[in-house]
Amino acid sequence: MMHWAKERSERATYSLGSSGVMVPPESELARLVRGDGAEGGDPFSSGGDFWGDPALKDAIAAAHGVDAECVLVSGGASLANYTALAALAGPGDRVLVERPSYPSLEEIPRFHGAAVNGFARRPDARWQPSPSEIRELAKQPGDPVKAVVLTRLHNPSGVDVPAGFLDELAELAELFDFHVLFDEVYLEFVAGATPAHRISPRFVTTTSLTKVHGFGGLRVGWIVGAPDVIAPMKELSFYLAVNGASWSQAAALRVLRHRGSVLARSREIAARGLSIVETWMGGRGDVSWTRPDGGLSGFLELERVSDTRRFAANLFERESVAVAEGEFFEMPGWIRISWGIEEDRLHEALARLGRALDDA
Repeated sequence: MMHWAKERSERATYSLGSSGVMVPPESELARLVRGDGAEGGDPFSSGGDFWGDPALKDAIAAAHGVDAECVLVSGGASLANYTALAALAGPGDRVLVERPSYPSLEEIPRFHGAAVNGFARRPDARWQPSPSEIRELAKQPGDPVKAVVLTRLHNPSGVDVPAGFLDELAELAELFDFHVLFDEVYLEFVAGATPAHRISPRFVTTTSLTKVHGFGGLRVGWIVGAPDVIAPMKELSFYLAVNGASWSQAAALRVLRHRGSVLARSREIAARGLSIVETWMGGRGDVSWTRPDGGLSGFLELERVSDTRRFAANLFERESVAVAEGEFFEMPGWIRISWGIEEDRLHEALARLGRALDDA
């Protein structure tokens, strides 16, 4: 999927594959986060802390309602996920990963020698995971389950899990002595959503400035969890990056100090885009989905297309439109589309997608 993201999604004229909000133009950037030089960090400083600039950690901790010692700053959510998963499980352990899911969340623990089992998120159940299925997998003889992995909002469907599920999963984590990693890079698209780490000390969350905030170029992400849980992740981080990019962390601090206005912009973009997509879908009889709870992405079932890998390749070559084929998520016949681009480009991309569906 990373090859697709770099070679197709970013090269398409009309990308329905980029899953973060568009970067603010210079004029809007000034309104959102620019201020006088006193409010940012010193870009030439090392920060005085190898696990993130102290002021940035304080800002992240305040946003998440935790102490700064619960925060590990990382090089984006991808490195945060890698660090967390590599520290949570290895050879002789089992990891339970939702399916469908973002592919690397299953590939990372397998790369580090852990056995990986999947638990289903089914469209006929509104993509909701089953606590009883997780319980049965945890009870199986053999290697112990050390970690369970989920995304919020679910990638690719965009739905969230109910509070009752989180409570049941916390009980299972205590009963079977495992931790749960929640990739929550999309969660803040939903105003008032509760991060998983506030539910249980066995829950660890990752997020970044990319998807919701629109500042992916800074490559700033973080892990939030109980201090004893993220302690080995801090040790592992020394092998991945001795310290972070101080210029990026100084800029990230400024973004977080204007978090309210940044999130308001992103949620407005997401809501307008979702409305456009729903209108387009209403004019067709060959696509369906579970409406996302928020965010910029949704998972569409194409009723007349089964080989979505070939369909997506033809769509890119003939229409310069990028979508993520369902085969990335082990679900051929589906595509993930995103709508964080300019509205006129979104209209044109959907028109071209519709033309390709008609041809198919």
